[in-house]
Amino acid sequence: MSVVSFIVIAIALGISSMLLMRRCTEAAPVQLSAGLLISFTVAIVHAALFCLGILLGNYLRFEMPDDPEAFSRANSFVLLGLSIIVALKMLWPYMGRKTQPVAYDLNAGTLRVLLFTIATGINGFLLGIGVGFVTPLGGHFHGAFWPLLVAVFLLSYLGIMYGRQHVKLRPRRWMAVSAVIIIVTAIAAVVNAG
Repeated sequence: MSVVSFIVIAIALGISSMLLMRRCTEAAPVQLSAGLLISFTVAIVHAALFCLGILLGNYLRFEMPDDPEAFSRANSFVLLGLSIIVALKMLWPYMGRKTQPVAYDLNAGTLRVLLFTIATGINGFLLGIGVGFVTPLGGHFHGAFWPLLVAVFLLSYLGIMYGRQHVKLRPRRWMAVSAVIIIVTAIAAVVNAG
């Protein structure tokens, strides 16, 4: 995958973090200084989980010792399947009128915030596993880690500011955009593998 693909995935996961942080701080506001620290923690944990997922995907990918690219199309379909799962998982809470996404209390203490960041980073971890099937982490670590760190940090903090100010967003549309970006990136990987 190219650096552009990693940047696009980072933006999609950043949008998801922005909506989550806006929802959480709208329910229970946090100070901006604490929000800065929370956003940075979320960004580091999400980027680390994404890279850990890529590393796991590297070990799980289909390959032959004499021809590493023999199963490139099959590996790209694994990425597509995991991308669809992640996109549906992200969209599901926004689909019904009665279902509402969960809002977490970010004032609950350091341990709970850390557990919250790990729990919310599962989508990035699953997506990272799919990316690991098509791209080795070695040589692509900086392209995978830094765009995600920056995008999640900035968009999470923006979400905290939006939540404190009770800025109205259209979360269903934003999450649909995020899901479409993830699926289109995976389809591009399948096309490039063919």
